[in-house]
Amino acid sequence: MKKFVIGYIFISLLFALALYFTTLTLSYNERVYEIFQSFSEEAVINQNFDDFVGYQSIEYQKIDQIETERYLIFVYHIIGTEESGYTNQLGFFVLPKSDVKHATVIDDTLDQTKMSAMDVSSSQVIYYTTTEKSYEEIAVSYGIEKIGYYFYTFNITQNMTLSIQLYDYDGILIEEIEQAFEYQDYPNVDSSFIKGISQEDIQVLVDQETYIYPKLIKNMTIFIVIDVLLGSALYFFIKYKKTHI
Repeated sequence: MKKFVIGYIFISLLFALALYFTTLTLSYNERVYEIFQSFSEEAVINQNFDDFVGYQSIEYQKIDQIETERYLIFVYHIIGTEESGYTNQLGFFVLPKSDVKHATVIDDTLDQTKMSAMDVSSSQVIYYTTTEKSYEEIAVSYGIEKIGYYFYTFNITQNMTLSIQLYDYDGILIEEIEQAFEYQDYPNVDSSFIKGISQEDIQVLVDQETYIYPKLIKNMTIFIVIDVLLGSALYFFIKYKKTHI
């Protein structure tokens, strides 16, 4: 019986550790996503994407805010990271001012919402939504249905002036923009850039004591209770079998 007890305790500890780290990771990621959604919702309400962009970037610069008859268009230059290092990314957020025609299902094949961006000096197409793999079989304007807006992002690797065209659900031109962008060699960025939300501030927003630890304690308590009951039942069952052979 001693071997059974030692073995059971060892296995229980392994399961407890697995549950602990799984719960901690999942709860943390869930909380981070909740904060992301909160910033997204606030951006729509306040018609301001600064905090939403800052939450996901190292530094950022709001280039422009354009108002058309039906839309607000927010243009950002964003410094971010990926496996290869720091990136310069352009972000275009399209927020409808009122009800506009848009996709209500993600695979709406009639949706012609798109954006094209061409380098003026070379006439090279830098970005075109319809050729982007990330938008295959996805209706761009479904974002309005889902989160209240839609957006486009792509990287630049040098200074360039872009000619940008934005089109709506019916393929009608919303706005044409010509804008010069200066590549930023991080950390030597222009003084007009604003620092994104720091990891320290994100940890404050995550607030593990309020949002994560209670879930962790709950799951571990349930596990310990079940583990003790199961272990006791197995122990007495094995002991009973041995004494009645």
